[in-house]
Amino acid sequence: MKKLVFDTAELAAGHAADTVAALLAEKPGAVLCLAAGHTSLPVFEAFFRRGLDFSRARFIGLDEWVGVGPEVEGSCASFLERNFFSKAGVRRENIRLFDALAPDPDAECAAMERQIEDWGGINYLLLGMGMNGHLALNEPGGSFERTAHVAELSETTKTVAPKYFSADMPPLRQGITLGVADFLRARRVQLAVFGAAKAPIVARLLEAAPTTDLPATALHLLPDAELLLDAAAAGA
Repeated sequence: MKKLVFDTAELAAGHAADTVAALLAEKPGAVLCLAAGHTSLPVFEAFFRRGLDFSRARFIGLDEWVGVGPEVEGSCASFLERNFFSKAGVRRENIRLFDALAPDPDAECAAMERQIEDWGGINYLLLGMGMNGHLALNEPGGSFERTAHVAELSETTKTVAPKYFSADMPPLRQGITLGVADFLRARRVQLAVFGAAKAPIVARLLEAAPTTDLPATALHLLPDAELLLDAAAAGA
């Protein structure tokens, strides 16, 4: 994985937008998978500034909180709808997100894998990294060989998750997520990490060999993956 440091998150986001612009120029129907979370916001804004045409692009969901419907404020689906899909001119038939209310979550995971295969794989993957180094909801200790699965949330994630929801949200215990194996098969991967709060985990990521104790280290196995940092996250 290549480390790229930019003065600001906005400049890093501009690089991500350049990457996606080049992809869409070559393949307008590309399959994209975008993280839901605050780190993605400057990237989405950069997409809009560039006026990127997503009308033929297809979108695969990255993760979701089990038991949380798409209409719930704080769900990954609602975040993407509010901050990206509703503004990007995406066709509804070109969006496939996890159904976190599915009665058989394992079957839902299998269906998501079939969708990825039917669409020819993920062309572009934008990831963020959690405070414990997780990618999507692949928590420390999980196998790098897993595809889509139901994940037990770590204590760190359980502590952070409530910030996305109203105070009356029941405690979250599980997530449904693409797996590290899916990430390693994506054709272009960018991991965006912004802000001084993430500097300690970034330092650990850069020093560590691939280990399931720190899921983001799996991306070291991808020589062309890019770690996009602002100066604060880089510890500059």
